[in-house]
Amino acid sequence: MSLSKFITNIFLLSFCLCALSATSAEINITTSIRPLQLLAQAIIEDRGTVRTLIDAQDSAHDFTLTPSDRLNFETADLLLWISPAFEVQLADLFESKGKPVITAANLTGVSVISLSANELDPHLWLSSSNALAIAAGLTQELQQLDLENHADYQKAYTRFESNLNSTRIAIEDQLLNLATLDYLVFHNAYQYFENEFGLRGGLALVENAEVQPSMRELLTFRNRVEQFSPSCILLEPDSDVQLVSTALQGQSISRETVDLMGNEIEDGVSAFSELLLGVAESFHRCLAN
Repeated sequence: MSLSKFITNIFLLSFCLCALSATSAEINITTSIRPLQLLAQAIIEDRGTVRTLIDAQDSAHDFTLTPSDRLNFETADLLLWISPAFEVQLADLFESKGKPVITAANLTGVSVISLSANELDPHLWLSSSNALAIAAGLTQELQQLDLENHADYQKAYTRFESNLNSTRIAIEDQLLNLATLDYLVFHNAYQYFENEFGLRGGLALVENAEVQPSMRELLTFRNRVEQFSPSCILLEPDSDVQLVSTALQGQSISRETVDLMGNEIEDGVSAFSELLLGVAESFHRCLAN
């Protein structure tokens, strides 16, 4: 074989390997919070990776990006978050326009509940219809980024929709006879879930989970608790248990911890449905006892 032919063959082989690498490259998604990570896993399946920036020990309102977080951001092909009003610390990064960004609160089909004139309830993943709308927006974006797997993303979305519908029906059956019962919540994080499944809505101990209530607010809460018989109080893993004890002093009320963020759920394509089922189970344990 001549030297020139050998060099030509090496060039062609290198070109083919590069082309193969380019077409088989995985899509990297970085999400702001764990629930969005679980949702994205259902759509991307084994065609890429999904990482989250805010872990179980952090607050979406106040945290510091680590070097590892910044690396995840830099290597991401697509970013997914709730909104700049919620993940305030990420706003500069996510709004830099350097990468495709999906803002869940702005997607078509997502219904947002307002806490006040200037504040939305960020827990919008607790509505199955919102989750489906986010999945649809993510599917469309992935199809544009990864044309080779266009049909596979659509199939993944269809599977997610079917699984989510089954999950919703199961939760409706589980909570069917519990809609009229009273309960307490640490903070008002469940409105989307309560609205979808016809629950009454829990009396909240605090308006903002990161702000201590005043003594007057605590006394008002105690007085309101005495007006009805709550089954229990729903807490999150990071709820201030000392504050709860102070607020419920003299009250024999059980406590139920809700894995609102899905931090205890293993990764996988069905993980998001498991998150919703886990929330429903916590409500059931609270209200059925």
